[in-house]
Amino acid sequence: MHARPGGTERAATGASRTGGDSKSRLLDTLRARADVAAAMIPAPAWVGPTVAIALVVIAASMLVMGGVALAVGLGLRSKGRALSAQLTAVTTDARAVLTRLKLEVEGYVDLSGEARVKLKGAMASVEKRLEDLDTLADVLQDEVEETALSAASLLRTVRRSGSVLGAARRAIRRRRPAEREG
Repeated sequence: MHARPGGTERAATGASRTGGDSKSRLLDTLRARADVAAAMIPAPAWVGPTVAIALVVIAASMLVMGGVALAVGLGLRSKGRALSAQLTAVTTDARAVLTRLKLEVEGYVDLSGEARVKLKGAMASVEKRLEDLDTLADVLQDEVEETALSAASLLRTVRRSGSVLGAARRAIRRRRPAEREG
């Protein structure tokens, strides 16, 4: 087997790859890590404090962001309550308006129903009067026709009697001058 740099062979410690003592495996792992750490280039002295300061700045930023998120959340909560109160007021007003509107619409529906009943009654009354007027017009037409026929008959009679009367007048006129002479 090959020897590890800065370490011992496994076969020398008596541990095999598949089994062995857990302490020896732990020691092998620690030695391997120590070998890796020894092989690394050492960092300058300023890197540690700089990393620490950066971590503090990052942690402070996270705290500030948490505080801002908390302030925004509380502000939104108070705004949400105010908005909820306004919505409740608007909902109450809307319900009142809706109730009033419903009453007004019901009033108009009732008024419309009453007007419709009255209009139907008025239409029936007008229809009855028109029927009476039509009957009256028929009676008047019959009377006018009878009167026209009577008038025509009277005129014929007057014409005939006029000729008779005319003859009688002539006869009277003839007699009068003879009586005057006599």
